[in-house]
Amino acid sequence: MDLPADLNPEQRAAVVHRGGPLLVLAGAGSGKTRVIVHRIAHLVEAGAPPWSILAVTFTNKAAGEMRDRVERLLGPAARDVWVSTFHSAGAQILRREAEAVGLTREFTIYDEDDQLSLAKRILREANREADSASARDFLAAVDRAKNGVADHDRTGDLPELAERYRRSLRAANAVDFGDLLALPVELFQKRPDVLARWRRRIDHVLVDEFQDTNLVQFKLLELLAPPGTDLCVVGDDDQSIYRWRGAEVGNILGFESDYPGAGVVRLTQNYRSDGNILAAAAAIIAKNPHRHVKELWTQRESGRPLSVIYAQDERDEGDRITRALRELRAEGIPYGEMAIFFRINAQSRVLEEALRIAHVPYVIVRGRSFYERAEIKDAVSYLRLAVNPRSDVDFQRVINSPPRGIGDTTSDRLAAHAAARRLSLYDALTENELARIDGLNAGTRAKLAAFRALLDELGSVARSGAAGETTQAALTRSGMLERLKQQSVTALGADRETAEERYENLMELVGAAREADERFAEQTGDAATREAGASSPLLSFLEQVSLIGDADGETSADRVSVMTLHAAKGLEFDAVILAGMEEGVFPHNRALGFRAAPEEMHEERRLAYVGFTRARRRLFLSAARARALFGELKFNPPSRFLLDVPEELVEQSGAPLRRAEASATGDGFTIDRSYDQTHGQSGSGGYSRAGYTRRHASRTGRNLPSTAAWNASRTAAATVTRVESVDWPTGHTVVHPSFGIGQVIDADGNGPDAKLTVRFGSSGSKRLVARFVKRAE
Repeated sequence: MDLPADLNPEQRAAVVHRGGPLLVLAGAGSGKTRVIVHRIAHLVEAGAPPWSILAVTFTNKAAGEMRDRVERLLGPAARDVWVSTFHSAGAQILRREAEAVGLTREFTIYDEDDQLSLAKRILREANREADSASARDFLAAVDRAKNGVADHDRTGDLPELAERYRRSLRAANAVDFGDLLALPVELFQKRPDVLARWRRRIDHVLVDEFQDTNLVQFKLLELLAPPGTDLCVVGDDDQSIYRWRGAEVGNILGFESDYPGAGVVRLTQNYRSDGNILAAAAAIIAKNPHRHVKELWTQRESGRPLSVIYAQDERDEGDRITRALRELRAEGIPYGEMAIFFRINAQSRVLEEALRIAHVPYVIVRGRSFYERAEIKDAVSYLRLAVNPRSDVDFQRVINSPPRGIGDTTSDRLAAHAAARRLSLYDALTENELARIDGLNAGTRAKLAAFRALLDELGSVARSGAAGETTQAALTRSGMLERLKQQSVTALGADRETAEERYENLMELVGAAREADERFAEQTGDAATREAGASSPLLSFLEQVSLIGDADGETSADRVSVMTLHAAKGLEFDAVILAGMEEGVFPHNRALGFRAAPEEMHEERRLAYVGFTRARRRLFLSAARARALFGELKFNPPSRFLLDVPEELVEQSGAPLRRAEASATGDGFTIDRSYDQTHGQSGSGGYSRAGYTRRHASRTGRNLPSTAAWNASRTAAATVTRVESVDWPTGHTVVHPSFGIGQVIDADGNGPDAKLTVRFGSSGSKRLVARFVKRAE
C-alpha cells in the first residue's frame, strides 16, 4: 500500500520507522491519530501479522475511532489488530491467565456501584463508618496503592482493610478496575514464563496519549515491550494535564533514557489553528522548563487577533461573553462551534445564568451543571426539607449526608415502617413512632431523633423567608461545611482537591442565595411581580434552582459548549472563550505562593496551552477587575498567561488593561515574575535528564530547581473612589460564614453592594462585598 501523498515529511518518517523504539512528539493539532493508523497499516503491508500488533489508548471512543480508521485502510485484516483501551487490554490478558492469579475465566469486573457495596460491607464488618463518602475514600486509597501512588495511611488499619477487600473480591471471582492493570503487572513480574509467551505474541506496541500514562501503565508497557523492541509512543508533554489523577509526565520526558537509542520524530505542523492562536500558545508554553521543545507552525493565515475582554466583575464578564457569542453567530459561526472554558467549577454558575438570561443555548460538556453537582443537590434537598419536611425524596437523599451513623439497614427499616403506617419519613421520626420500629437500639433512635430536630431547626430559620440565611444555616448545622473542611486538610492528592472544590461550590451557592434575596427585595415595589411570583426569597430561589437544573432544556445540537479546561482535552472549536484569566483563578490559587510545588505552575501553564490550542479561528481571553467567588470579593491582577501573549497578537475590549509588570497604582497591578524568569528555560533545547527525575519527581522535588521567591500580588486593580459609609461605619462588628467575626476597618459605599475591608482574627484582612457578611447583633 502506497503511503498517502498528503502525509508531511515528519508524519511519513513516523509511519515508516523500523528497528526499535520510537517517540513521536505530536504537537497540538498535528495529526497524531492519522500517524498511528497509517503506521499500523504500514506494518501489516510490510508483513507483520495483524494479531501481533497492539495499539492502546485511554477511552473507548478513541479506541473505536482508531479501529474504524484502521479498517478503512486494511479491510477485513484490521479485525485481527488488537486496538484497545489500557483496561480492556488488561482484562483480555487476565481472561487468558485467570488461573495464574486465582480467578476463573468467567470472573466478574465490578463497576463503581459494586465496589461501593463491597467497600461498605468491609467497613461495617470492621466497625468503621460505612457511608458512601467513607467507602469512596477507602476505594480511592486502595486504587492509589494499586497504581503505584505513594499514600500515607492516617487510620492505621488501611492495609488490613485493603487485604480484606482483596480477599472478598477473589472469593467472589471478581476484580475491580485497578486490578485490570495491577494484576497483569504482578503476574508478569512473578511468572517470567507467562511474560515470555505474551512477548512472543506481541511484536509491535503503539501507545496514544502517552503523556497521560501513570506508573503502573508504564510498567505494563515496559514489561510487554522492553528496551530494544518495537514500542512506538505518541504524545505531547505540553498537554500533560492529569497529574492530579496519577498521570506522570516524566514517562514521556524520560522515554529516551528508559529506551536508549529510541528514534524521535517531532510533528510540528498544525492543521487546526490560525497563526496568531499558535503564536500565543507558544508564548505561554515556552516558559515551562523540562519540556521537549516543539515549535508549531501552520500554512494557514495569521487570522484575527486574539480578543481580550476586561470586565468590571463576574456578571459584567458574563454579559460581555454572551454579547461576543452573539457577534460570532452573526459572523456565521454556529453556536455548536463555540465553547467557553473555565478553570474553577464554581465559575459556571454565573456563566450559565448569563447564557440563560441572554437566551443563548448551551450544554455542559463532560461535566454537570452547577446545580446538578452532588454537593449542591444535597444542599438544595436540605432547603426543600426546611420548607417541606415531608418530601421523602429529599429526605432519603440527605438522611446520612454528611455521615451521621444512619446506615442502609436503619433507613430500610424506617422506610418500611413509614410505608406500613402510611406516614412520611419525617412523620415516622416522632418519639412514639420510633418506639414502634423493630430492631432499633437506643443509640440509633437518638440519631434519627437528632436528624428530625435538625430539620425542625432549619424549618424555624426558613420561616424568615431569607434564602441566604437559610442556605448558610443548612450548610453549617448539617455539618456539610465542616466535613469538607476536614477532608481538605486530611485527604491527599485528587481527594483533597475534590473536597476543596466541593467546599468552594457550596460557598458559591450561599452567594447565589444572597443574590436571590437582593433580587426579591428589588421587586417588592412591583405588586404584579410579587403576586405572580413566590411568597418569599427562599421559595423564589428554590424555583430558580429547579428551572436551571431542569434536564428538559435546549434540544438543538447548535449549542455553546461550556466546560472545564480539563474536559476540553481532545476537542476543538471554531471559537473559544477562556473565562477568568486572573491570578488566583487561572492559574489556580494552589499554584501560587512559596509553598506551592513548582510542578503545580508547570501544569497550570500546560492547561492554558491546551485551552488555547482548542481554537481554530477565534480565541477570546476574559478577565474581571473584581470577582466575587466563594463569598469573597477579590481584586486579582490579570493572569500571567494573559500577559505572556505578545501585545501585537491581541485586541481589547472593556476597561484598559495595563501590561506593565512593575509595581503600579490605579488600573495597574503587581506580579512578581521572578519565578518565570528563573525557570522559563524555553531555549534549553529540550529535556535534560540531569534536570529531571522521572519517577515521582513532582512529589519529591529531587533534581528540580528550588522554588524562587515569587507570589502573585492582591493589589487592587483599580482606584476606588472613597465615600463616607453610613451603613458600615469603621469599627462595626460583622460575621462572615467562613472567616468568622471581624471588624470593619474601611468601607466604600452603602447598602449590600458596599465594598468592605474587614479585619478577622485568624484570617487577617479581607476585601468583601457587604452582602456576604451579616451584622453582629
